Amino acid sequence: MSKQFIDLEKDIHELKLRQMGAVVEDIRGIMHYVRFDIDGTAVKYVYHINKKGTYFLQRRSPYPLNVGTFESKEDVINIIQHDLAQMKNAKNSKKFDKFIEINKSLSSIMRNFEDLYLYYNVSRVQTEKIEETLQHLKDLIFETRDKSERVYFEKDPDTL
Repeated sequence: MSKQFIDLEKDIHELKLRQMGAVVEDIRGIMHYVRFDIDGTAVKYVYHINKKGTYFLQRRSPYPLNVGTFESKEDVINIIQHDLAQMKNAKNSKKFDKFIEINKSLSSIMRNFEDLYLYYNVSRVQTEKIEETLQHLKDLIFETRDKSERVYFEKDPDTL
């Protein structure tokens, strides 16, 4: 595709969004796609550099994860290095494929929940049941952490 065509498409999209009431800021950022192969498992990242100089990093494969926003490319590289080391270590587990499937299921559940509240008037009782189930899952994750052997020590967990 030519740059003129891409620019025209972008302008049309921005116009439609503005007609819908959006405020569209054209950042003119740069997007980078990064791919690795870990023993047959594709690990893919995408990061965007905006005009403010911050970097938004996402892992796209083997399952999607918004990693975060970082101040420098060194921070992005450091995070990717740790993530790859953790994936390589996890790949040694006989349960690696199950781990990937569970993560994909959790992502799917998030989309299911979004459809639920956007398309249906969910009762308070059902909302409370979902909250209780989520709390049970959180408790189970922390219980499992406490009963499991830590195998990666180069960096502390971000959320546990």
